[in-house]
Amino acid sequence: MPLEDTAASALNASTKNGNLTAIAEELADGVNIAANGPKPTVEEQWQGPEGHDDKENGVVDVGEDDDANNATQVLEEDAPKKKKKKKRKPKSARKNPPPTGFEDNIVDGPFPPEIVSLENDLYSPSKSFAERIETCIQRYRAKRKFDPVRLQIFTSYLNLGGVSTGPKAYSGGVDPKNVDGLDAETIQAMAATEFVDKDDEDSEWEIDFEYVVKGFLSHRVPYVLGYMRFEDLELSAKVVRNFLNYIIYHNVAPEHNESIRSAIAITELGEKELILCRQVSARLPGKFNMACSTLYDGYYSGIKDESLTWSGGAHSDIGLTDFEAVQIVKACLEKRGAALQIETGPRMKLLKAEYLSLEVIGIVFAGTSGVKKPLPEHIQKDIDEGVIKPRPDIDEPIAVDISKKKYEPVGLNALGKLLVKVWCPEGPEETEWPDTDLDEFEIWLEMEVLQYCFVGMHLEAKVHTMSNGIIWIDSVTGVQCSFYLQLDSPDKESEDEFD
Repeated sequence: MPLEDTAASALNASTKNGNLTAIAEELADGVNIAANGPKPTVEEQWQGPEGHDDKENGVVDVGEDDDANNATQVLEEDAPKKKKKKKRKPKSARKNPPPTGFEDNIVDGPFPPEIVSLENDLYSPSKSFAERIETCIQRYRAKRKFDPVRLQIFTSYLNLGGVSTGPKAYSGGVDPKNVDGLDAETIQAMAATEFVDKDDEDSEWEIDFEYVVKGFLSHRVPYVLGYMRFEDLELSAKVVRNFLNYIIYHNVAPEHNESIRSAIAITELGEKELILCRQVSARLPGKFNMACSTLYDGYYSGIKDESLTWSGGAHSDIGLTDFEAVQIVKACLEKRGAALQIETGPRMKLLKAEYLSLEVIGIVFAGTSGVKKPLPEHIQKDIDEGVIKPRPDIDEPIAVDISKKKYEPVGLNALGKLLVKVWCPEGPEETEWPDTDLDEFEIWLEMEVLQYCFVGMHLEAKVHTMSNGIIWIDSVTGVQCSFYLQLDSPDKESEDEFD
């Protein structure tokens, strides 16, 4: 093959393969290309001279597809690479999530003059309480980030206080076509999802923040919302307190500040008592009362059958066998009983059983004969701060250092007394006083239960009176705060609205 033909063939092959450098040289040297004759076709380029085998000439047919792929590969290598965008982590996975407004240390800073002027107009005393509290709720919700639990707590609290939630009836909502010429306050009122019935202010109902908080924390939270976890009980009090503090700080209803501050104090008390009540409820009725219930046809009678030895036939953590119950009752009577009670032993008889509501009026701890009484203010302050823990003595209460004395005893020496009186819960309707000849009496309880009890706590249980004077409880249906209010269920409240 002539040298010129070989050069032209190589040049054209470079062009076909997509070599950009060769293409540029070919365009620059047009004279040489013209001298070598017309450009060969693709078939001529790869066939070679007549009578010669392609394999002998070192030519291999790679096909048009591979040729196109090579050209594409060269272009991709020369093209600039795009930088990959980093995916943003969800807000929940970030190290420092944005504040929600419910943090314990959250404090609203001083307001600029324009905000002060705006809120003076929004919460003007010339406006009704319903208008002011509606505006307050809307602005409060806009400044807080609610998770599902907090939202359920807040909505339930508002409903109990007479604030309806959801779109306002017959308002038509907010139509973007009809907002021209309306101020921000009017638009905000149209978009509100919480509102107060204006007729309620002229009705017989009284605005009482303290009463609503008492009913919400003591009744609605445990019995309607059904919260049992410590963190949910604690959160219920914190959410309500956060809202009440907002009302005070923004001067929404100064005429009700005294009632609001009393309600805030109830949330602080409820945050502690709700958890204590849950602790007591999980531990009642205690071993001694369970033993009496097992022997004298109570709730725990026959629950644990010692004759069942197959796997799963008897639950070791529920109830007592008759043998275990006899040993516990006999030992407790010998250790704590009076002469007659020691003499009769477990051979006592049941006289009566009745369901009663009780209020705790005192606590006798194991190893003492005194009664727990209200402590002086300076000692109570140290108790609230967790520095000391109260311990009653014979005449008056004293305090012991928690680091030196922990109330964790076990066995018979841990058996103390809970002093109670018959009580009638307060509610929206008068409740009949129970027909019983009992007034004040004592219930024997172990220290593992007594350490969580407090004066003012309420119990609902079945009370059994024995022939030798022993009184024991089982079927405990409720353990309630000192400020307990018995409210109607939401279903009954809805029915009353249509009566």
